[in-house]
Amino acid sequence: MRHAAGGLRRRCLLGAALIGALVGFGAPTHAADHEHGGDSDWLVFPSLIGRTHWDDNGPPPSPYNDWIKADLLYTHTSGSFRVLAESEISNQEAEIERLQFGWELNETTLLWLGRFHQPTSAWNTDHHHGQYLQTSITRPSIERWEDEGGILPQHVAGALLDSRGALTGNSGLVISVGAGAGPVVTSDGLDPVRVIHANHGGHRAAFSARVGFLPDLLGEDAFGLMYAHYDMPVVEASARAELNADTVTQQVIGAYANVFRSNWRLRSVLYHVDEGNESAAGTRRHRFDAGYAQLEYSAPASLTPYGRLESSSALAGTDFVLLQRDGVDVRRALLGLRWDFHRHQALTLEVAHAATAVTSYHEARLQWSGVLP
Repeated sequence: MRHAAGGLRRRCLLGAALIGALVGFGAPTHAADHEHGGDSDWLVFPSLIGRTHWDDNGPPPSPYNDWIKADLLYTHTSGSFRVLAESEISNQEAEIERLQFGWELNETTLLWLGRFHQPTSAWNTDHHHGQYLQTSITRPSIERWEDEGGILPQHVAGALLDSRGALTGNSGLVISVGAGAGPVVTSDGLDPVRVIHANHGGHRAAFSARVGFLPDLLGEDAFGLMYAHYDMPVVEASARAELNADTVTQQVIGAYANVFRSNWRLRSVLYHVDEGNESAAGTRRHRFDAGYAQLEYSAPASLTPYGRLESSSALAGTDFVLLQRDGVDVRRALLGLRWDFHRHQALTLEVAHAATAVTSYHEARLQWSGVLP
């Protein structure tokens, strides 16, 4: 944790844990919570982002020009009943990202109904949409949201079961299982079930699960396995023609490790994806691997230098990635420096070199982020 900023970051993470309420690494609920039945809370994560990029060759990468954002998180607790709503507002869009209604089955298990972040994403179930909650400005390419060129589903509408419990000694186990309606495929990529915007319809079943081992139930080290299966219809004629498919299926197997040692923090993830493009003529299959490792160091003066490497194997050759063209990084290397200051604020500088299926480019980003109240 970051020295002086450590307590602040922990407070924000605890707030997110309340909001996530056992999503992946969220904190368990306790009987004491019932003493405050009817409690409601807001957290707001504003951010300003500036970006410049220059290309080695070919067309420029997708800009993602969300330069001003605010992530609004709302929770309500009344006895065993929970409500969670998360909305993101930017210069590009306004969307309800999560809307969940939960019931505490016991002190360590929650059942949610609604639109949620699928648990197979090790990154997004920790950080959600709040820019302040993640050290880096960018999230790994394989973890991007659907409307940012993501190629793995991140939002599902249905039921989510989260539980954690103690094992032998101080160790623990976290289990998260989600099932419901996944995204469809359009000419712009993946389109999940939406709350306030019109839907294409035709959404099919999605299943995702994660099991994590915690060497210390109250610590931050974590190791786990993930599995997901998605059945996604191609709902636009232009996308069907380009993919030569009526349905895209994905089977995802993954592993993750979060390791904390003194002032060092390592977060690493590896995914193996078996993808099938199905049509009347048959099924074309393609398999690829993608992973990343991010290393951070808590330095004096509330500074955190960090670096991340992202790589993949056979990713660029998939039809689904080619549909996104320059929106998916197949390799990426970055360095960054974050400065936490004045209680709830941070300035972050990040530079990167990346390659897509069709080009390579350099970029630099500068971000201010914070949390209110």
